Amino acid sequence: MEKIFFITGVFALAMLLRRAGLVREKHTGMLVRYVMWFSLPCLTLAAIGKLDLRHTHFDIAVIAWLVMLGGAALSYCAGRAARLGDKRLRSFMLTATFPNTGFLGYPFAYSLYGSAGLTYAVIYDQMGMFPLFITLGFIMAGGLESLTGALRFPPLIALVAALALNVAGVPPSGYITAILAGIGWTTLPLTIFIIGLKVRLGKVGDVKLVAWCLFLRMVVVPVILFLVFHLLGKSGLPYRVTLMESSMPPALTTGILALQYRLDEDLAVSCIGLGTLIAMALFTIATLLPV
Repeated sequence: MEKIFFITGVFALAMLLRRAGLVREKHTGMLVRYVMWFSLPCLTLAAIGKLDLRHTHFDIAVIAWLVMLGGAALSYCAGRAARLGDKRLRSFMLTATFPNTGFLGYPFAYSLYGSAGLTYAVIYDQMGMFPLFITLGFIMAGGLESLTGALRFPPLIALVAALALNVAGVPPSGYITAILAGIGWTTLPLTIFIIGLKVRLGKVGDVKLVAWCLFLRMVVVPVILFLVFHLLGKSGLPYRVTLMESSMPPALTTGILALQYRLDEDLAVSCIGLGTLIAMALFTIATLLPV
């Protein structure tokens, strides 16, 4: 019960502080920069740096790649069938393809499955979703020329450094591990807090298009993955976390790309906001259900 109070409490507090005017957009930007530049890289170094790469579920990363490539193909076909314009199609594909595996996935995985679940969530996010996002995602939004800026993204640098240290046999240890873990764990409450600040309960624009986007992102893709797992006999914690991550609503960063490359930002924000509220409701129900 304390898990649901923690997640929903932080989420609700952020929304209340924003509506009261006590936390403003400039504060949100500072929190996002802190997470992107410090806490998330530290969490990546702490989690990936100490993994036993010989016995790590790298199939989680491969599944994530296939999930997002499949989502991109499905959303492209759906968007073309709906005769969407170029900018609206790009926004539709971004939000339908990339799940919120970090800002929502990390706290959900930890709350539902503990530290082991968080480790698998980090693998899915950092080694699965993230490489596809900084390549395919940026290409979707701004073309090949946008990849230059993506390569300077701090979480990517942290991932490369963590893998290099791991392979070299010099993972973080001692006080360094304690410091990295301490800073990294602040990612969990802050990500939920940031989402609470970003979500708007205002009028959703194109309801039908938003519904189609969320249906693809949160229903079609995870149902297909569930059926594949069932046919292949895949079960256990790694695959439960993988299925959960694959069913997350659109990533917050897709809205940032939509704004940066002047796409249909209203569509992206509507999909992210409504999808997040649905995910929070489903999380509450899942937490209250008996195990």
